[in-house]
Amino acid sequence: MTLFDYFGNSLGLEFYYRHPRSYARRGIFSIHEPSPTVRGVNRPMPKTYKKHSGDRCDPSENVRALTTIERSYIQTFPKDFKFTGTKTNLNQMIGNAVPVQLAKHVAQSIIEFKKDLEKDDLKQADKFGQLQLEMK
Repeated sequence: MTLFDYFGNSLGLEFYYRHPRSYARRGIFSIHEPSPTVRGVNRPMPKTYKKHSGDRCDPSENVRALTTIERSYIQTFPKDFKFTGTKTNLNQMIGNAVPVQLAKHVAQSIIEFKKDLEKDDLKQADKFGQLQLEMK
């Protein structure tokens, strides 16, 4: 899934800046490609940023970093989620977060698996030592 698939045209941009770990890496990405990992830092594009061979376009005024809130949407936080803390703390929280919808899916899968354990077919498999998961 790309940022465009998720946001559509609501960002008002086609390219955005994500601060690279080193300037040997690209920093400009297209909304038509999957998002790189959301990190715990969010910096504007330096005025002295030089185009990397992997950048999707030339650095210009039309390229900006995603806002803290936009980055939270990539992590699937709901639009009505209320963040509290400093901007630095918020960026760290968002960068360290497990995407909300991923966590929801994993939790639902565990609940379904637990229900399936109560069925005879999985209890039978457990008798033969094929399942070693204990849920309480």
